[in-house]
Amino acid sequence: MDAIRHITDEDGILSIDFLAGFTVFILALIMVISLVPGFLAGIQSENIDYDAVAYRTSVILVEDPGAPQNPSWNLMGAYDMEHKDDIQRLGLTVSKDTPNILSREKVDKFFNRTPDFTFTAEDYREKVIFGDFTYLYNISLRLETESESYYAVGGDEVPTFQYGYMRRLVKVKEPSVAEINSTRLGPYTGVIDKNITSTSADFAVQIPYDVLINRSVNPAYRIDPQSEQLMINLTGLWSHLNGTDIESMNFTRMGLYKQLDDGSTILIPGLYPWANDTYSLKVNGTAVPATGGSPESVSNSSVITMVLYPPLPFSNEITSVLNVNFNFSYVYANNITDHNYLTGAYQYDYTTNVTQPELVDAVMEVAIW
Repeated sequence: MDAIRHITDEDGILSIDFLAGFTVFILALIMVISLVPGFLAGIQSENIDYDAVAYRTSVILVEDPGAPQNPSWNLMGAYDMEHKDDIQRLGLTVSKDTPNILSREKVDKFFNRTPDFTFTAEDYREKVIFGDFTYLYNISLRLETESESYYAVGGDEVPTFQYGYMRRLVKVKEPSVAEINSTRLGPYTGVIDKNITSTSADFAVQIPYDVLINRSVNPAYRIDPQSEQLMINLTGLWSHLNGTDIESMNFTRMGLYKQLDDGSTILIPGLYPWANDTYSLKVNGTAVPATGGSPESVSNSSVITMVLYPPLPFSNEITSVLNVNFNFSYVYANNITDHNYLTGAYQYDYTTNVTQPELVDAVMEVAIW
């Protein structure tokens, strides 16, 4: 009986080893539980992180002009890849003072619409998205024009969950254009004696940098020869000059001249042949040489298009003037009346001579995952 009672008394006692082990287990469990929320918080915040990256990317694109700014990044390696590594940030705005107004030149460069120049996926990650993680992305821009242009880079398939998204309403600054036609050529008509059977003469389009680079003009509407292209369209020349009197009219050559302080001009050398990173020249949509080659016949339907790419020659010299000289030759059919030809200097400025830069509504969308 005593033996039975002794065993029963010992049965409810826990050993010291068991208590120590149980205590260590509880402490370890508490530590593990305290660490779990930290792990879960990192997992649960992924969506917020993607949204933050998408927002930051959209801010860089539509509120920042990018870097470097002088010269602007879109002018670096305009037609080659040589200086692409010097570009630090791919902001698209015209300037830091024009948030949500995008430069057409930068838009074309960013969306790989410039010949022989391409940004890679790594370029976009390093120069606009940033971050240590290898993000996937889709960046698009839809212009609300008559033709509704759409540009996009990145992946086509955006996931249905765990991605960041931003939509921004912006405007794209389109370049200026000098539409020189029969209604604008009145003051630029020369007259020669009816007995002269042929002649040739220059018709100049004058680009005064001091007028264009005017800081009082809002950058959103400023014609900037340092960072934006300028376009010249010549149409309706024959009909303006009374085609019944002209047997033939030919476009013979084009030259770029720097105007000196005394009004004289000098030819700028080294800017030929017809297509390079300075300009392009087309007659009826076909590229032609600026000098040499066969003269191009001009008729009522002829269109001569000249595009000057930024930065224009000597545009860093604010007081300089650039002349674009178009030379035409004429053969006259009769000697009944005095003959007409094109002459003088047409001003590329902020008057009705030039179609001013237009702001086109657009939508920028950024998806990051």
